[in-house]
Amino acid sequence: MIKHPLVNLWFYLSYSFSLLLSTTYFGLGIYFLIFLAIIWLNKKYFIQVLQRLKPIVYYFPIMIILYFIFSLFLTDNRLGVILNEAVFGCLKLFLMVGAMMFYFESTPSQDILIIARSIWVKVNKPWKWVENFFLFLGMTLRFYPTFQSNWQSLRNTRKSLGLEADLSYLEQVKTAAKEMPGLLIHQLRRADDVAMAMKLRGYGKQFPRGVTYPTIFKAIHLIQIIFISSVYWAINTIATI
Repeated sequence: MIKHPLVNLWFYLSYSFSLLLSTTYFGLGIYFLIFLAIIWLNKKYFIQVLQRLKPIVYYFPIMIILYFIFSLFLTDNRLGVILNEAVFGCLKLFLMVGAMMFYFESTPSQDILIIARSIWVKVNKPWKWVENFFLFLGMTLRFYPTFQSNWQSLRNTRKSLGLEADLSYLEQVKTAAKEMPGLLIHQLRRADDVAMAMKLRGYGKQFPRGVTYPTIFKAIHLIQIIFISSVYWAINTIATI
């Protein structure tokens, strides 16, 4: 949506935070229009986001019912007030989650990690635990998709052979408990090989580490961040008048 990755991240985070601070349906309507603009500008990711939102949409009625029941017994609010608060909160949560879904679908996880590392390099603090944390995230983002793909391939193979046709949910859990350790050990061995290669190439001798393709942050990007923050502040101010 926005070319610079850090400004783009700030836009979505500001949208979510500002949306949480909204207290009127007028403000909620403005954020809904912004959400429609996000959908239009990221329409190629619409199907993927819709599939991810389905479980959350199913969860909303349950959340409204639970909130309604607890508020009814624990507060003195009228039924109309309780229902209004529950619906208003669910609408805000839906818009916030939907917007962040579009961000995560349009932005690879590695790009988010590069943004964080680029900012940390500017801080220039020789803290080893931060670099180790970045390494942990990088290894996780690198190997988890492979692990997920291998697990899905194993499931598809068992289904094609008819080995899971009549299994109950408990039996499927038992099967997963037997098969997953082998897949995890395989990924851990691959991670150990990568870690050894990194040590041989000098990891641990300099902190903070450099970034091969860092995210460049200039004055114009700071101006864009200030502008985005000002727009959201103005929306919340106008919506509460």
